[in-house]
Amino acid sequence: MNDPEKRLTNLEMSIAHLQHDLEMLDRAVLDNTEKLDRVFAMLKRMNERLESPGEEEGPRKAEDEKPPHY
Repeated sequence: MNDPEKRLTNLEMSIAHLQHDLEMLDRAVLDNTEKLDRVFAMLKRMNERLESPGEEEGPRKAEDEKPPHY
């Protein structure tokens, strides 16, 4: 193989490896985006639960609290 052919083959191999790496990175970014979307949705639900609890409770009274030894 002469020098230009060898150089072209090396360039083609480098491009093939770079394309593979790019595909792997793209998959990783998509997976992480999906995971982040799920985490943000869960965080939003938790935040909503904290802001508006199911039962409206009035202020707590000390008489209603159980002592720590119970």
